[in-house]
Amino acid sequence: MSTGKLSVTSIEQLKYDQDFPSIDNISRQTVTSLLACEPSVVQSPQEAAETLFSKPLHHLRPRVNYEILQHEITQEELDAAAEYGRFIERPSDLFLKLFHNVLCTLRRDPLAGRVSPSLIGTTGVIPLTIISTIPDIMRHYYHCIIHAQKEVLLATNYWEKGESVNIIGKALKDLSKRAGCENRYVIVKLMIDHPTKENLKHFHYILPPNKWSDYDIPLPEEIPNISLEINNYHQMIMGTFHAKFMIIDRRIALLNSNNIQDRPNLEMMSHFEGNIVNSLYDTFLISWWLPFTPNLVCLKDETSSDSHFKFGIHNSKISSIKEPLQQAIARARLRLKSHLERQESDIYLDESLPSEEDENSILSSGDRKTKNNGFSTAALQALVNHRRSHSPVVLFKATNDLTGAVIGYNMSPRSDVPLTHHFNKSATSANSTQPDKNLSDNQLEKLAFDFSPFIFHQEHKPFPIALVNRSPYGKPIHIDRANPQDAAWMGAFRYAKKSIFIQTPTLNASSAIDGIISACRRGIIVTLWLGLGFNDSVEGFGTFQGGTNEHVVKKLYKKLKRGNDGAEKYLQVYWYTGKDQTRPLHFSEKRRNCHIKFMSIDDQVAIMGNGNMDSQSWFHSQEINAMIDSPVIVKEWMDALYKNQSTYQYVKTKIDLLTNITSCLVSD
Repeated sequence: MSTGKLSVTSIEQLKYDQDFPSIDNISRQTVTSLLACEPSVVQSPQEAAETLFSKPLHHLRPRVNYEILQHEITQEELDAAAEYGRFIERPSDLFLKLFHNVLCTLRRDPLAGRVSPSLIGTTGVIPLTIISTIPDIMRHYYHCIIHAQKEVLLATNYWEKGESVNIIGKALKDLSKRAGCENRYVIVKLMIDHPTKENLKHFHYILPPNKWSDYDIPLPEEIPNISLEINNYHQMIMGTFHAKFMIIDRRIALLNSNNIQDRPNLEMMSHFEGNIVNSLYDTFLISWWLPFTPNLVCLKDETSSDSHFKFGIHNSKISSIKEPLQQAIARARLRLKSHLERQESDIYLDESLPSEEDENSILSSGDRKTKNNGFSTAALQALVNHRRSHSPVVLFKATNDLTGAVIGYNMSPRSDVPLTHHFNKSATSANSTQPDKNLSDNQLEKLAFDFSPFIFHQEHKPFPIALVNRSPYGKPIHIDRANPQDAAWMGAFRYAKKSIFIQTPTLNASSAIDGIISACRRGIIVTLWLGLGFNDSVEGFGTFQGGTNEHVVKKLYKKLKRGNDGAEKYLQVYWYTGKDQTRPLHFSEKRRNCHIKFMSIDDQVAIMGNGNMDSQSWFHSQEINAMIDSPVIVKEWMDALYKNQSTYQYVKTKIDLLTNITSCLVSD
């Protein structure tokens, strides 16, 4: 990887620099635990952080870069990394190498990862992943919010008026009603990034209630049993709060690629349980920075690592949920069924499905058009068969059957293909999109059956997870990569032995380009799934961001070909193609885009979350990402990525790209 060669003297100085603090000298206490002390020792996360941890040592950036890019990790250092994390079992060597890099960044700045250092390496499980449109993810948000008992912490970058915001607003109103009926009160904290003049005075600005209606946020009188506080956070100029995650009762956490907005995007969300929730909770506190008014109520409710985790239809840690999570999934499918039958009435988010005890009487009616809570008997039959035919261990496979039974039932005329309709409902700009004319009705039906947005992961034990985040950096210069996110990514390019897979909407960060070239020259297969034209106006020339995806891909092949060693054959680039299409649609059309941020290394370790492979995410924005060490989950994620889009199926895209690039190599 190109790093700017250091002189022998400089390298020796970096090797023995005594000013590089030991990781063991950093406090093991956390911001969360200090805030939870009684009587109160500190009044805010800022005060807790400044009490526990030293300020960043900016002059150590070169030393961190040396450790990450040139230092040969010893066995003793791997052992130390394994001991530092709160891991139940020793992680793989690949994970530990990346984790060692992460820990190096904390020696320069203990809060470089926006989490207390002792919480950066932990464990957890992932019962559910959703790879689908934003409405599907927002409906899962809805169900998690309305079943909160004490506390909801929600963070997003964009908060834009539209259906997604309406879903969250409805969730808050319904949660307030439930809380009122049960004589309880719920604390809700919301973080957004919507820069205003107030952010010039302070990066964090508490949005007063008289401003809430400007954002379509319910007013206090509409949610009387909720205490809502909103923190508008942006570090001028370029320190964007790009995080997107939610924590419920300090028991579950959702980490996703999408903002709270309406976009025609394919997105990815994973549902975490276990000790990792404590880490994300701490991250939220540090991100909030200001005193909480009123204070949080789950500060002492640490999630246990030895919980009995449930999977499949039983996969929820929220004790008050009375209906299986699969019913929420059934609703999304049944919305499509409702469209097929030309029903005008909607299936509301809070409408309950019949209980198992009622199913036999419902299904014995014999009338396929009988409505039960707005659902047809045919769709209910699919749900009942789904319940009866699959054990929790294999339930993640059964989602296909439910999807096929509902989406593929009684196919409509081509203009109203339900799979296409489902994608089109994600944003107004996609409303008139048609399925690709080269796809037959039978092919479209098969694609609809194959589309599996809800992935129930097979039962598994807690596995190693590291939060590989980065803090915001507002100065408009691309130097800040001494942080856990970038350290993990650079480690992936350096230590992969077989393959690297990346799906990202944008790619232009210089460090990412160097890493890809270095990996390919080592014979590592690097597969890139990118968005055609994604954000070209922001990423292109004159913006100092590094160029558009098309420009960067040409640049990559050109540099690799110059080596005359055949390294270019290890780079495989594809443009995102929607499930109902056979070719990529340009981002400017705003009809089929992909906003997923994902990396897999050697099918063993994967990183998912908020960070793109562009200059903004690498060098400036606050990002939240989870790095997992589980080949089982990595495989299920990869399988789902392949199933829920057509990016890989149509190799013609790749061949055309290579032909185009070859013709440009001389002139570009």
